[in-house]
Amino acid sequence: MIVPTDFSEASAHAVGRAAHLPLAEGAKVLLTHALPSRLPAELGARSLDATARELERIAERLRKGLRAEGTSATVETHIARGKPVEAILRRAKAFGAELIVLGRHGAKPLRDMFLGSTAENVIRGGVLPVLIANRRATGPYLRPVVAVDADEPSKRAARFVPTLMTTGAELTLVHAYDVPLEYAVFPGLKSKERTHYQNTFKASAERKLRALQRELDALGVPYHLVMENGGSRSIVLEFVDDQGADLLALGTRARSGIAFALLGSVATDLIREAKCDVLVVREAGHDE
Repeated sequence: MIVPTDFSEASAHAVGRAAHLPLAEGAKVLLTHALPSRLPAELGARSLDATARELERIAERLRKGLRAEGTSATVETHIARGKPVEAILRRAKAFGAELIVLGRHGAKPLRDMFLGSTAENVIRGGVLPVLIANRRATGPYLRPVVAVDADEPSKRAARFVPTLMTTGAELTLVHAYDVPLEYAVFPGLKSKERTHYQNTFKASAERKLRALQRELDALGVPYHLVMENGGSRSIVLEFVDDQGADLLALGTRARSGIAFALLGSVATDLIREAKCDVLVVREAGHDE
């Protein structure tokens, strides 16, 4: 796992979250900071020394947090050179990281500053799952939610979340399904016919999710599935708020060309507006 820091409060949230993750025996955590490539010699030497000291101070705090959680993971530090996003992705690959943990900057949600932000560029530029720590961590995740549909990225997200869960956590899969032409058709239907019309599309959605459910059953992951008719964005955000979820996970597709600059519109809205931590899992790429 790699935890980039710029020594801000948001980065402190990421470090705090890392301390509460259920890491495997022998896991390694890399705490990294990127310095500009070009600095005057005297300033560069002072910056390097000050950065090394601050990184080690944070690393020691993280080590104590991990020990308090009963985790034997080791914590290393690294100072990179260059632009933060490029440095993070380059070091994550060299380190063999399986997860990147970032803090969310700004007092507002990412609504106004998400495009072009470090988090957005790390998500769209890399292949690793990215965990965005939205607030101070007070313990392990207990109420994780996965926004699911029948595509591979959301299945990957659902399979990944159990690695972040501890005993006693309750996993919820939330799926929003569509009833085509609902308002155009309903005026001419009786109540029983309306129910049948809705249930037809709900049953179709349930069938598409059975493969994912079988996978989670085989892994022994306890979960329950919530299905609602309506738009994904509103249903997922309302459920997360109503249930007090502490983690929202979602999958998003890899993109190329002009589309590389964008995440899916629903995914972007969820990342921008969710009040809890957000895990974004990309579909498998050629580098994996």
